[in-house]
Amino acid sequence: MRVLMVVAALVLGSMGATKADAVDYLDLPLVNSAGEERGGVHPDLPYDRASLEQALTAYRAQGVAPARFKALLWQYWIVRAAEDAGVRLADWDPQRGAEHNRPVIFAVYDFYAKLYLEHPGTLRWMGFANIGAPAFAAGMLDLGTVPELRWFSSMLMSMQKHIFMDLGAMHAAYLHGGIAAVQEMRDAGIIDAETTAAWAEPARAVLEFSSREQNLVIAEQFDRMRSRLLPPGEVITYAITVAGPMPVPGGRTPAQYRPLFGGPLPAFNYADREARWDFLSNDTVPAYERLSAEAVHEIVRRPFADRVAEYRARARLLDLVLPFGGGARTGVR
Repeated sequence: MRVLMVVAALVLGSMGATKADAVDYLDLPLVNSAGEERGGVHPDLPYDRASLEQALTAYRAQGVAPARFKALLWQYWIVRAAEDAGVRLADWDPQRGAEHNRPVIFAVYDFYAKLYLEHPGTLRWMGFANIGAPAFAAGMLDLGTVPELRWFSSMLMSMQKHIFMDLGAMHAAYLHGGIAAVQEMRDAGIIDAETTAAWAEPARAVLEFSSREQNLVIAEQFDRMRSRLLPPGEVITYAITVAGPMPVPGGRTPAQYRPLFGGPLPAFNYADREARWDFLSNDTVPAYERLSAEAVHEIVRRPFADRVAEYRARARLLDLVLPFGGGARTGVR
């Protein structure tokens, strides 16, 4: 009898271990695909690389279609990017205040600078993203100081996280797994065929990656910002357009690009996706592409915190209060 009890215990223990080891990560919905909540794309997914790699290896060995482990694969590359950036994905929460998230905000953009400086001839979009980031980060911090505007600050922080989850994860896949890893993201349905093709020559893909960022990744979030009723998003997003500086040397501000009745105010709202992409694709991105590698290096090497400080509202008071004075600054000071 005692022998039978021991055998039964061993069998039951083995069954329990098998059940615990065979965690099912297939067909998980992307409940946080826009990055607006804490953590990764699904709350049931782990954050440690080893567990993610183990599950991916098992599914690949079984011949499971990548589309079925889409959430797992995406989580894996987001975690890899977060590790490289020194960010804890499990704790990243755009719904917390901008001051609380300041270390994450800065770490992400410092990571973009690091990637560009390590791969200047290849990862050129990272240089562009870093150069444009100080004004964006300053907006998160400034809006976060006004209680009535903190929702808009959280949306900007969500956009930053969403972009990181998408383009940051793609860059991590390319760096750690090559084009084959990017193609697996395509097969899983994380990215499209056009984006995958752009990775054949990433140095020439600044416009393509920027289009994905603006027209696919954060377009809907900008739409929601603009359509918010209280406080009125149309007013807030237009004010952001009016106040927006131009961090890319040689680029124009929105008001300079398309002035309203020839005056100092812009004739479009930056939250309008068609107008925004017209501005970025025909002025901002070309201005970046015209910069020499030395000029980009000089900007990107500057401490990010110093550049953000230059774009905070208190540092640009004259620009914001006296727009009719023609004092809107472009480029880097």
